[in-house]
Amino acid sequence: MVRIFIVLLMLWEGLLFSLPVTSAGTRHDARTIAMVPAGQGPRSAEKDFERIPPRELNVESLQGAIQRYLEHSWAEKVKTISVTVLDPSEAIPMPAGLAEFQVLPTGTDDGLGRRLFHVVVAVNGKPWKTLPVLADVSAMIDAIVPTRLLRSEEIIDGGDLKTVRIRIHQVNHPYLTNRDEVIGKSAARPLPPDTPLRPAFVKAPLLVKKGDRVLIEARRGGLSIHAYGITKASGQLGQTIMVANLDSGRELRAKVVAHNLVQVEF
Repeated sequence: MVRIFIVLLMLWEGLLFSLPVTSAGTRHDARTIAMVPAGQGPRSAEKDFERIPPRELNVESLQGAIQRYLEHSWAEKVKTISVTVLDPSEAIPMPAGLAEFQVLPTGTDDGLGRRLFHVVVAVNGKPWKTLPVLADVSAMIDAIVPTRLLRSEEIIDGGDLKTVRIRIHQVNHPYLTNRDEVIGKSAARPLPPDTPLRPAFVKAPLLVKKGDRVLIEARRGGLSIHAYGITKASGQLGQTIMVANLDSGRELRAKVVAHNLVQVEF
């Protein structure tokens, strides 16, 4: 009896575990359940979404913003500008979007060398952050220099000049950069070749020198009288000097108006 019961129980268990797993209401929706090792599911899910790195504000962008600012400020004073950002030295994470930069005036915009700038960064038109930026700034100009030794009082023409690019130590430098400010002037002292010219190195030329024979022109209304004289001093255009009339010996005050020509009034 007991042996028959055991056989029936074994048959019943075999029938139960051979039936397919069904969902409620249908026998044909059979599913297989697979066991997944712990942790495998979450790691697989992470691979479906790539992590997008945040946008970075690089040093080159800050350097370009400062250089454009200085080029606009110094357009008439220097030829080239060089900016090297010292700090920050690495890229700065920032929100994604369109970035704009504004360099704030510091009140010392004529300074060269190591300087601190404050750069306002806006993202998509909205201010994001004001960054302190330490940078080294240098500048160069095209200075006017003589091509040969110029003697004192010698008149300077275009062939006596050339331009040389030099580094300056301050934006408001003392050098001449416009050839027209030199041509036609005379050397105020001996000027060796390749000497960067300063305003004090040149002057208006002497149109007459002491002891020159000059034409004296006396005008009154439409009347004009001419005589010859000897200058008692050298003179530039527009200066008044003493001249001795060769006929009468009388000394007159006359204005220098051209080369070897003076005028007196009577």
